[in-house]
Amino acid sequence: MITDIFGLIPLVALGLLFLIFEKRDNCWRSAILSAAIVWGVIVALSTEILSLFRLLTFEWVLALWLLANILGLMVYLKFKSVKPIFENNQDEKFPSVLAGLLGGVLFIFAAVGLIAVVAPPNNWDSMTYHMSRVAHWMQNRSVEHYPTSYVPQLYHPPGAEFAIMHFQILSGGDRYANLVQWLSMVGSAIAVSLIAKQLGANLRGQVFAAVFAATLPMGILQGSSTQNDYAVCFWVVCFVCCGLAGLWAGITGFNTFKIGASLGLALLTKTTAYIFCLPFIVWFIVGGIKGFRGKMLLPILIIGAVTFVLNVGHFWRNYDLFGYAIGAPQDFTKEYKIEVFTLPTFLSNVIRNLGMQAGTRISRINGAIVGVINILHRILGVATNDPRITWPPGQVFAIATPSFNENTATNPIHFWLIFAAGALIFKTPTLRKTKIVITYLSALITTFLLLCFLLKLQPWHGRHHLSIFVLFSPIFGLAVSQLSNHKIANYLAAILIFMSLPWIFHNQFRPFLGDGNIFNSSRHELYFASRPKIEVAYNTAVDFVKSQNCTNIGLSFWAKNVWEYPLWVMFPKPGKPAPRIEHISTINPVVKQKLNSEPYKSFIPCAIIYSATKNDGRQGKEMVVKNQTYVQKWSMEPLSVFGKKIF
Repeated sequence: MITDIFGLIPLVALGLLFLIFEKRDNCWRSAILSAAIVWGVIVALSTEILSLFRLLTFEWVLALWLLANILGLMVYLKFKSVKPIFENNQDEKFPSVLAGLLGGVLFIFAAVGLIAVVAPPNNWDSMTYHMSRVAHWMQNRSVEHYPTSYVPQLYHPPGAEFAIMHFQILSGGDRYANLVQWLSMVGSAIAVSLIAKQLGANLRGQVFAAVFAATLPMGILQGSSTQNDYAVCFWVVCFVCCGLAGLWAGITGFNTFKIGASLGLALLTKTTAYIFCLPFIVWFIVGGIKGFRGKMLLPILIIGAVTFVLNVGHFWRNYDLFGYAIGAPQDFTKEYKIEVFTLPTFLSNVIRNLGMQAGTRISRINGAIVGVINILHRILGVATNDPRITWPPGQVFAIATPSFNENTATNPIHFWLIFAAGALIFKTPTLRKTKIVITYLSALITTFLLLCFLLKLQPWHGRHHLSIFVLFSPIFGLAVSQLSNHKIANYLAAILIFMSLPWIFHNQFRPFLGDGNIFNSSRHELYFASRPKIEVAYNTAVDFVKSQNCTNIGLSFWAKNVWEYPLWVMFPKPGKPAPRIEHISTINPVVKQKLNSEPYKSFIPCAIIYSATKNDGRQGKEMVVKNQTYVQKWSMEPLSVFGKKIF
């Protein structure tokens, strides 16, 4: 379809930016990161500016990217190559075995990328808020907060969804929505190979770092989804890479901008970025002051200003509605925030966070690990499932077995390799005495400890570990490259690639092989891959509303985590204007204010799609909305349809 081609225009701009920066410093990896950062800034700032005037439309977004492409091409044609600051080592040969390993990494990227394009977004969070918020923004032509039954659509940082929205506006669908995570996966592997070089790794170590990052089971599963864990991971590793470049190369204007921009984009993407970045921020500030003294004041101010500018729009929207810029409303903080801060509860979280990555397919081993964890908790005097540090209440801690579910997958092989790599680092005198390596490792361990200190343990907590695993990749590459027996290191990397294949081909929600795979299932069926039991209800509800020729559709969701996004995909008819879909109720008293402001105040639905718990008192009864009486006309778990009562 021609609209699909329009969706690729932002990627053309990304490619031109890469060519410009590759000319600038003759380093293709640095050029990729620079291009991605500038591209991310364009997405963030253009979204905020266009949103102010409600101009988030096809015409304006297309004009934006066409202009970016024209300017990029002009700059590329006029830009002259310059001598790089650091010459490439031409004497360092590229062994065929490393080429083979990179070939394996490219195969992983190609396979995951194919899944990302063929399969639609279909994980739980995408159906409830990631993609739903994009649909609301496109309808409103603005990213301003709107009335919704599911408040996380509003307060969570929107960076990844900004990029998804640009693809979606131009393509007219969600064909490229998963590419944001896939691009982040590819970019992260490139970035960690560059970090490995900055830490002193040779060519072998840099390749091993990329292999380690590319083969993470959680990363492979998320690389074809619209979660935002890999998106935030990419901006975090960009920030770390640019920060290390600043410590090595000194203060430069463009690198200072990249540090601030990558930090700002990370914070704009996911709140956990504050945890991931904080230890490195402290390191870079202290190291910069020691190295450059008073000259660091201006770069720090610039970095802070760039970070703030990228986030000020989201900060203001949250402050204007909720009264604070960062964080979740009170109703949701209990899901994330630790309720008690003591040494025993902190150690409990450390033990359980480590334990959840140690699971195997052998039940006896898992049972032994759980037994050790329970003994340690008895010594600490803390319940293994203490509700003050665990969510949801009543959750029973268990060792997770290797999973093909992107929400709960773990990385057990990589987990044990991290400990082996750490031991190699401290066993090797040259590495043990290398200050930058030990400082990097200390900052990374501090990041993990901060995560344990601040966040409750959840069944899907392994998603937060993804950034930490990726940031450990340079340490793995550096350590393994020191092995005197190169064959062992090569075999180890090859085994990681081979062991990653099941997660490529058997993604639980987007399977490459088997019955119901992404190639023999329709996009419509794949939306419900993880909840097939509700597909019939959604199909029937949409067909019923369509038969009523209703164009103003109200949503009244009283059940938690209702799948909203499929409705946005299913209601539009080819060749006809899309219906207007608005939430008409919310249990949050603050968000309820939006219902009394325009254009929502004057919205009168001709049909209401209702979802609630089984014991909800409204089920089967009349409801009054804006002086209009609605009665139930159709129902099938988990949805009901209400229409206007005819007197």
